[in-house]
Amino acid sequence: MMTDQLAQAAVLFAVGMSVVFAFLTLLIGGIHSIAWFARVFPEPEAVSHHKKPKYTQQNKNNTTETTVDPSIVTVITAAVNAHRRKG
Repeated sequence: MMTDQLAQAAVLFAVGMSVVFAFLTLLIGGIHSIAWFARVFPEPEAVSHHKKPKYTQQNKNNTTETTVDPSIVTVITAAVNAHRRKG
């Protein structure tokens, strides 16, 4: 009786581990085949015809160019200051 249950448990264990091993092997093989396909047939780089507007930002010591709208910077600065005052 006890040996029958142990035999069934061993069979169930072997079948379960085999299924998991087969699944993981297929998963790794699939990932490697997708990586191979991506290397062999690369997608052409997307060309953006839309240029982002450039804004100049005046700091204390220098002037830098940025693509962030100054009104957005003002709103973010106000939100950060409000958060700091609240906490």
